[in-house]
Amino acid sequence: MKLKLGNTGRALAAALALSAAAGGALAQNFITSKAEVEKLLSGATFIGVYLRTESAYTLKFGTDGMLTDTTGAKARWWVDEQARYCREWLDGKLKGNTACMNVEFEDGQVALYSEGKKVVEGVLTGK
Repeated sequence: MKLKLGNTGRALAAALALSAAAGGALAQNFITSKAEVEKLLSGATFIGVYLRTESAYTLKFGTDGMLTDTTGAKARWWVDEQARYCREWLDGKLKGNTACMNVEFEDGQVALYSEGKKVVEGVLTGK
């Protein structure tokens, strides 16, 4: 038996698909306070996974605005007016690369989003 979708069925399927897509976008719970992001990251060590390569990833956020990654590369970090974590790599393979990312913190887990896409997730230690 072949199931036929009428106009109502197609409309319902489209509405469900849009609802699911919107629900995924709304699930992101970015921190919106600059001071809160600064307090969360300053002096902390992030231990997690870089999702693009699925590799272990560590970031050490100095209280002096300096940042060190897994390879020992150095960067300058700050929080912009939109409460995004920003960094500019000073050496290493990404030297000169500057980017700002939204920060999500929920149930002890941290995630960083670049242009709406989750790129890093893990936990913070050392506070």
